[in-house]
Amino acid sequence: MTDAKAVAEKLLQVNAIKLNPETPFTWASGWKSPIYCDNRKVLSFPYIRDFIKSEMCNVIFDKFPEAGLLAGVATAGIAWGAMAADQLKLPYIYVRPKPKEHGLGNQIEGFYEIGQKVVVIEDLVSTGKSSLQVVDVLRNRVWK
Repeated sequence: MTDAKAVAEKLLQVNAIKLNPETPFTWASGWKSPIYCDNRKVLSFPYIRDFIKSEMCNVIFDKFPEAGLLAGVATAGIAWGAMAADQLKLPYIYVRPKPKEHGLGNQIEGFYEIGQKVVVIEDLVSTGKSSLQVVDVLRNRVWK
C-alpha cells in the first residue's frame, strides 16, 4: 500500500509543489492550473527521490505483478522509469514522441520482446495525450 500522504509531504518538503491561483501554470496540454508539481526537482534530493521511487515501485508491484517491462515516457518519465526498473529488476525502455531524425531513427530505445506486458511510466498526466501516444507506439511494435 502506498503512503500518499507521506509522498505529498516529501514533495512539499522540496518545494516541488507550486501554487499560484492568480497566474495559473500552463501545462504541456495547454491546460491552465493553479497547482504544478515539478517532479524533475525531486531528482535532486536523493533521500526523497529514493522514497518516492520505492513508493512507485510498491504501486507497480501491487497493481501490475505480471509486468515484464517498464517503458518511460520522454522526457520526465525516463528517469523515474529507469529507477523503478532498476529497483524492480525489470527490463527498461523509453519511448520518444517521434522517431529520431538521425542515427538509427529509433522511437523506442532499449531492448524488448514482442508480447511483453509493459507498464508505462509518466511523471505527470493531464489529458493523457503523451502517455496514450506511447501506448499506441507500443501496441504497434511490442504487442503485435
